[in-house]
Amino acid sequence: MRLLRAIGVGALFWLIIFVEISVTMIGLGFSDLTTYIIHYILMIPLSILCAWLYYKSGDKTNGFALGLLVVLAGVVLDMIITIPLFIIPQGGSYGSYFSSYYLLAGLLEGIVLIGLYKNFKR
Repeated sequence: MRLLRAIGVGALFWLIIFVEISVTMIGLGFSDLTTYIIHYILMIPLSILCAWLYYKSGDKTNGFALGLLVVLAGVVLDMIITIPLFIIPQGGSYGSYFSSYYLLAGLLEGIVLIGLYKNFKR
């Protein structure tokens, strides 16, 4: 596994999701439920894009291991950027952020979709 490449893809994945959530929730003012429905649908092409970017180098890493690393990179960026700058000022906490069912479903979806990409690519 090319660790730096996987972390870079994870950072890109996080950045795209950050912009997408910001636009739908803050910019367009959609409710949480509507935002997350749109998010879960957009996760499919975003996961495919990020997996394709990683695997275009010919690496044969297990897709689910890559998915886990990509999601972990996003979680670290959430801990460093999202929570201190956006969640805590609104009265939230690390615990409330990471105990959200919407977030946990999105993390699982990211791992599964990237893992399945490798399996279907064969």
